[in-house]
Amino acid sequence: MSDARQKLTRRMDHTKLKELYVGTQNVEFYDQLLGEYDQMMDWESRLQRETPFFEKILADYRVKTILDVGCGTGRHCFHFLTLGAEAVVGADASDRIVELAQTRAAAIGGDVRFVQAKFTDVAERVSGPFNMVCSLGNSISHLLTYDDLELTFKNFRKLVSAKGIVLIHCLNWERRLAQQERFFQPKGHPQPEGEKLFFRFLDYHDELVTMNLLIFQQEPSIDRKWGYRVSSTTLRPWRRELIRMAMDDANLNPIQEYGGMDLSPFHPTSSADYIVIAKK
Repeated sequence: MSDARQKLTRRMDHTKLKELYVGTQNVEFYDQLLGEYDQMMDWESRLQRETPFFEKILADYRVKTILDVGCGTGRHCFHFLTLGAEAVVGADASDRIVELAQTRAAAIGGDVRFVQAKFTDVAERVSGPFNMVCSLGNSISHLLTYDDLELTFKNFRKLVSAKGIVLIHCLNWERRLAQQERFFQPKGHPQPEGEKLFFRFLDYHDELVTMNLLIFQQEPSIDRKWGYRVSSTTLRPWRRELIRMAMDDANLNPIQEYGGMDLSPFHPTSSADYIVIAKK
């Protein structure tokens, strides 16, 4: 084991983390947001912005079958069909979110289906192989221990085809940890009964991060007062070096990195995101 790897390993007390946070239920956080999950995302603008990236990836690696793990309500899954994918499967840990995605799939049509599965058991619940297995939108930060991250990548390796790719997209935690960046852009959602405003911010701890979501809701009254509520969940800020270490332990070989879906090179101190593509 290299000196750098030993140093990283010593900094991570996996057993302690697992004991402390085994009861953390990120699923409950998203279940509470079931009717509002898509409201806090500007999906039309986001997918339009990401389309050139996915068009390139699907073309370069001849991707026709896709598994999206941590798919949420399935917006990327449906979008992949419009980009030429022939069959798409979405997996999410939340039963309620999967039910919502299945309802949409029945209405939209196309070869897309959704299953309830966690990162750590997806290989037991989904049959491959797929040309691309992906995790998008910082979903892997819901994994709190290195053991679970490594197991996730081993599952992805089982499910990807011999010439297929594993694609991981998350925040560039290297930059955020260094600068202690707390706030995300707020998102408004107008509706007849009163506007909503979604405001996300982070609290940093030793090894983990608390993501807080503050939802302001304008009340349907004459004076249009504002109410609010706060929900929180726990994340692990996986840095590039740890992601690559876990990939190595799972026998995945990183072949390409980007600093965002604009196809920019990855720079630890300036990139907003970290994207890595790996093969068996």
